[in-house]
Order: sequence, then structure tokens, then C-alpha cells
Amino acid sequence: MNIMIVYGGKSCEHDISIITACLAKGYFRGNIYSVYLDKNNRAYLAGNDWTPRDHVTKKLTKPVTFVLGEGKIAIRKNRLSVEQVPIDVVINCCHGLNGEDGCVAALCQLTGIPLVGSDIASSAVAMDKVLTKRVLKDINMPVVNGVEVTKSDVKQFMKDCGGLNFPIIVKPSMLGSSIGVEVAHDADELSNAINHALRYDDKLLCEEALTDFIELNCSALKANGVILTSVVDTPVTVHDVLTFADKYLASDSQVKPVVVDDDIKNQVKKITSQIYSKLNFGGVIRVDFLYDNKTGKLYVNEINTTPGSLAYGLWELTYSRTHYGEALVEQAIADYREMQQHVFTFESGVLDGLNGSKKK
Repeated sequence: MNIMIVYGGKSCEHDISIITACLAKGYFRGNIYSVYLDKNNRAYLAGNDWTPRDHVTKKLTKPVTFVLGEGKIAIRKNRLSVEQVPIDVVINCCHGLNGEDGCVAALCQLTGIPLVGSDIASSAVAMDKVLTKRVLKDINMPVVNGVEVTKSDVKQFMKDCGGLNFPIIVKPSMLGSSIGVEVAHDADELSNAINHALRYDDKLLCEEALTDFIELNCSALKANGVILTSVVDTPVTVHDVLTFADKYLASDSQVKPVVVDDDIKNQVKKITSQIYSKLNFGGVIRVDFLYDNKTGKLYVNEINTTPGSLAYGLWELTYSRTHYGEALVEQAIADYREMQQHVFTFESGVLDGLNGSKKK
């Protein structure tokens, strides 16, 4: 089986995507083709043995193109030699824009390759925090009170805060890994947070920030046609919100582990499964929750359609690494075959007899 792992791309989360891909290579068995998208979205074949650091130091010499409609990639070895390789399945390891947002799903659909990952529509919804909140509210999922703020709205928002109470958390709508996210406790901090976030995105999500809460994560995937949920994790931080450094950089901060009631964990699992089903996700996702200790309310915070390390840490008690990869691949191929049973052509007759016809 020829398995393509695609990662990197023109995204603020480019480096984290490389780490995810390097880890994911250990989940899948077959002929692995590591297709790395550089920071300009140019595709190259990378070495399967490359470390994350190698992507900075080694030369990229084998450009890759996708052969649309043929289920293949073309690897240019030199000026005179191009090898076409049929691909059985693609593993999307891109984080953020130009990958996790539906771009890789669209590329796979045009090329004709099964994808371990969500489709175009569900990926786009989950990438956009403002759109995610609208859709979650529409399917009666609990979300924190918040409003959309664009560049043209800032002056008015600074006058009335959109009806929100301080502290207010400001998030770029189309970014992940906590990049550009800040908590504001007064008007001055709010202005600074908005200006900072607008460097990354023209659309922001501003929400009332919880002050005494627990973060919870749960993953979902489909195996043998059945939606499964993982264990529930409780990431911790000494900051107002979980930061990029908390997630990916070593820290000396000592934080006590959090004990969460089983009833709350069961709610998290139930909601995660419902979200996966109702929004038609594919592959593996991770849903992040907030539990308000003051009110006892649980909220859906965001949805990650390409979670870091493909969320294997939440599944390691259920699957070995290679069994995890097998389950994801088998379901992706089964979903693709089912989708291919749909009708994609319609004989309209509109073009019949148009050749040589003249307007009267």
C-alpha cells in the first residue's frame, strides 16, 4: 500500500505540523511517501527518516505534483525523469491554514485519493472559530458567550464590548495552537489584544473569559463504521489560557494535576461523539472543552480536525501505534468507496446540437 503523509504548508503552525508528521510516520505500515509543503506551499518529497530539524538543514530536491483525476503524484527526480506513483490513501498532518482548513481535503478530492481526515465542509467549519460557534449553537451545543469582531467593527466594539463583560478573551478566528490569543481585563488590554490578533487575521472571536475553569480534551474517530471516543485529558497551565509554550515548549512551571468527576467526563465523551456525527467529521478529531468551576457548566471551546500527533496520546490505551494507523486507513478507504457510489454526472442535453449553431 502506498501511503502519502502531507504536512507543513503556509501556516503559523508549520513547525508543529512537521512534528506531527514525523510522529505519524510510526503509525502507518506500507510504502510511505512524505510530501512536505514548504512555507510557500511548494510540495517536495522528503526523507522518511528526516527529523524535524532536518526540514531546516536539508535541501529539497524532488518536487511533487498531484495528478488530478488519476489518484497519483508525480515526483520529479531530475530534469529528464519524472516518476508517477499511485497513492492509496493520504494522511493529512497539516495544521492551520492551507491544510487543516479543507485545502488538503479539496486536493485529495480533485486527485481522487482517500483521505484520513475530514472533508472540505467540516474542515472549513472547524477551522473558523466564529463559524464553529454559529454551527455549534445551531445544533444546541453549549458555548461561551461571544461575538465576531472585524476591522471595521473595532471602534464600536471598544465602546460597548459587544455586550460582553470583562475579562474578555480575544482570538484570531482562523488560527490554532493558541497563537495570537490574549485575555484582556480592561479597555487598554482589550485594545492591545485586538491589535495583536489583527496581525494574524481580519476576523476575531471575542468571548467572555472564564476565570475559574478546567480545560478538557477528548478525541473521536470512526472505526469499522462506529464512532468511538477516547479517554478525557485535562491539560493544565499557570497562565490565563493554555499557551503555545504550554503545548509545545518545555516549561519549569509546576502545576498540580486536576481531578475531574466521572459524570463530567461522560458528558464530554457524549458531546464529542455527537459533534463528530452531526458535523460529518472524518479521520480523527479532538474537541476541547471548558468546565466552569463557578457555575458547574460545560462548554465546547473548539474543534481540531488535525490534532497534534493525530491525538494518539488519547488513544494509546486502546490501540498500539500501528493498529491505530490501520484503523484510520481502513475507515478512510471504506468511506471513500461509499462516497464513490454517488452519481457525479448528469446528462442534461444542454450541449447537444450546439456545435455549428448560430444565433438568429
